[in-house]
Amino acid sequence: MWRIIFKCMSARCPVCGEDLPAYRGGVDIYSPCDGCIDPHLSKFRPVKGVSGSVLRICECGRRHLDAVMAHVAGIMIREGCVPEDARLRDIGAPLITPALPLESAPFLPERSLVILSPQVDKGTAETIMEDVPEVKGVLRGDMRTVPGMMDSGTRPHLYELLAGCDMRCDIIETPFGALSIYRRQSRLHIEFSSGKNLKIQPAAREILSLRPENVLDATCGPGTLGIFSLMAGARNVVFNDIWREACEMTRLNLRVNGFNEGFRVYNRDIRELPDLIDERFDLCIVDPFPGVDPREFIDAAKRLAENTLLIR
Repeated sequence: MWRIIFKCMSARCPVCGEDLPAYRGGVDIYSPCDGCIDPHLSKFRPVKGVSGSVLRICECGRRHLDAVMAHVAGIMIREGCVPEDARLRDIGAPLITPALPLESAPFLPERSLVILSPQVDKGTAETIMEDVPEVKGVLRGDMRTVPGMMDSGTRPHLYELLAGCDMRCDIIETPFGALSIYRRQSRLHIEFSSGKNLKIQPAAREILSLRPENVLDATCGPGTLGIFSLMAGARNVVFNDIWREACEMTRLNLRVNGFNEGFRVYNRDIRELPDLIDERFDLCIVDPFPGVDPREFIDAAKRLAENTLLIR
């Protein structure tokens, strides 16, 4: 029996209830004003002893990413989460939102940063939220362990949201315009940490070459490639993912990006689809979970579609 997600979500954050905007065109929220200061902090030297002037927020309301992380580091040192000689690189991963390719380190406004750290505890996370205005949420977890669900034979792995909200947005430029892709960072893995989303490039080449009308995004995650297919003119897109959280994010991202028809969303193991769906697709996109052997997925895709696009 199909497990189909029928609920049509509004473009509001399911964690904090705030509106989730679709970012169109250029986003200039991270550029410094004339009064902003780059503290030139080394990520390899101890944070302790950084002067208060370095941590000061500019009159424009923004502050350099390194200054924000130094502020967070000072709190974590004071609370005993990390040793007194901790460096910026020891604190955790700063995940900006919205995320987009940047030529230099950003100057952050309020609520534009999610902190991911293996050392932080709940009390310290709450203090960070109270004292550091740029921080939107604090997660406990290790970036080397990927959140999400690998396949039907494994249990999902989650980061722990200790304080605030973990909803992040990636702004992805495509040949057909910008995509705003939201995800709960505790439940879906990071795809944009390098500053570029390389998945769109092979998908764009394939779609521009094939011009498919019927597309199956068989391991859709938050829906990036299937939504891109709709932008590129696909008449019908079926989204599928074994992880229900991914299906919910796909629904949300379809709404954010303005799509209300021309798609269906299923919650199933890709290997079960050939025996359950009576439909032939022009293209099946397979974007497996990191570390998964895709051979069985490819076999299933070949039974469903004329063409298969494997994203590595």
